[in-house]
Amino acid sequence: MGYKTMLTITPTAVVDAAPEQGPEVFAVIEGKKVFLPAEAKYVMQDRRGIWYYSTRKPRPKEGDWTPNKTSIACLTEQGYVRALQTEARVEWLQTCQRTIRMVRSRESSQRRPADD
Repeated sequence: MGYKTMLTITPTAVVDAAPEQGPEVFAVIEGKKVFLPAEAKYVMQDRRGIWYYSTRKPRPKEGDWTPNKTSIACLTEQGYVRALQTEARVEWLQTCQRTIRMVRSRESSQRRPADD
């Protein structure tokens, strides 16, 4: 008797929908805002075109980014969770970028860059 296991992938990012609570942490990928978890500080693309985020500045290691990274997974329009993958437009070593962090002012609904 065999067991069937279901692999559940949880989305780690949301495209074009800002969180209602807490800071807005995002990167602009292919012209779209990709909202990430609050701990995301950097985003980068690997050789295959898959996007990742990390909490510390990544370093290249053996032809890829250091292993301390998390894939950016989004819910598709069809309802599936998939890794965010785009065509590689520049060499992968040039894709590392800092995330953008915004917070809402307590007094008003104004947004401002977060203190880092």
